[in-house]
Amino acid sequence: MKEGLFIVIYGINNIGKSTQVEMLLEAFKKAKLEVKHIKYPIYDLEPTGSKINEVLRSGKEQVMSEVALQKLYAKNRLDYQSELIRMLASGINIIAEDYVGTGLGWGWTKGAEIEELIKINRGLLKPDIVVLLDGERYLEGKEENHIHETNDEWMETCRDKYMELATRFNWEVVDANQTRDEVHDNIIDVIEKKVKELE
Repeated sequence: MKEGLFIVIYGINNIGKSTQVEMLLEAFKKAKLEVKHIKYPIYDLEPTGSKINEVLRSGKEQVMSEVALQKLYAKNRLDYQSELIRMLASGINIIAEDYVGTGLGWGWTKGAEIEELIKINRGLLKPDIVVLLDGERYLEGKEENHIHETNDEWMETCRDKYMELATRFNWEVVDANQTRDEVHDNIIDVIEKKVKELE
């Protein structure tokens, strides 16, 4: 049985996820809790990482089907799973930026069937706590060559899909358009509430 908490933070691109993950890591360290940050996909994990990066950042139109791309993402998560389980079992808390829900949200946005996407990701470890950051994007963080970040229509659709997924899978939703500290406080409240429920 795993001992560390597996926490996942979701949200569309440029919503402040990285900032909130950093603040959460600091809060855990300040509380003298062992913690590690994982950002999915894991680009240095071969063979899937470099293939995913090429599709996202080559600046070219996506040629492979969305289902094929999501299978690459799922394989990337699965290939890292033994390491994830090992760390949790040793008492390390994991804060993941993106995970299965990212694939569901984006795959669905780009035309794949949601039930097929769920099937593709079967067998992957379920998080203990999931937080969805929802709000308007901070466009100054936009990455020019990123296939998703340059498509505003996709971003809006994905935001809607994330909210549907939050309802379906009981994710906790936090308003991302508050101050950084307010968002952080809300996330801490969610974690404390969920930890009590897990006890």
